[in-house]
Amino acid sequence: MKNSERFLNAFVAIEKYLRSKCGLDQWATFSQLIDVASKTMPEVRRYKDDLREYGELRNAIVHDNRGNSYVIAEPNTAAVDAIEKIRDLIKKPPVIFPLFKIAVLSHDMNDSIGNAIKEMTEKKFSQIPIISNGKFKALLTTDTVSRWLGANVADDLISLKETTIGHVLKFSEDPNNFHFMSKNTSLFKVLEFFDEFEKGGKRLEALLITDSGNQNDKIIGIITISDLPKLLREIK
Repeated sequence: MKNSERFLNAFVAIEKYLRSKCGLDQWATFSQLIDVASKTMPEVRRYKDDLREYGELRNAIVHDNRGNSYVIAEPNTAAVDAIEKIRDLIKKPPVIFPLFKIAVLSHDMNDSIGNAIKEMTEKKFSQIPIISNGKFKALLTTDTVSRWLGANVADDLISLKETTIGHVLKFSEDPNNFHFMSKNTSLFKVLEFFDEFEKGGKRLEALLITDSGNQNDKIIGIITISDLPKLLREIK
């Protein structure tokens, strides 16, 4: 199959899919489809500029003359591979689970901070969910532990065994440093969520994954900022 055929097949598939999603008729231009779709579809927002360029490339490949269209140029293989990848990502955006599935450690508010620190060190975790009466209460982070140590080290009276996690959590800089998401959330939405927190001048420590996104459900996965390179590899 020629590169032009592959390109046009991918382009038509994207155009048809966006038209069905947006509910626009056949008279809507490809540019209008992109504008409308990008308002609600994070995967389209991410590739908005690329899609506009492919729209221009499509016009350069195909010449329309009195209702008859014929190919006048052949795109290179890189362009074809790229639009086919975007077609697949838009039509079926990859989701966070099971990509970020993990056996998440959790502790009770009354557990010893020493035990939590030991597990965080052994497992190389920077965050641990804290549970109370079977329900999620907070996210313990290494930054919170560091602030607690810094506030008490001068007195030299720190007891890792006797100090509870609940006490250490009082030193959290931002108790709203987490968010719950459904396992069916797309990778594109996750990226935008981290960006929104950063633009708001906050640090998102972790996205906690449950079946429905309800924080009372069992946590089945976690995404931290250190996982973003892994996430980006999936959509490049």
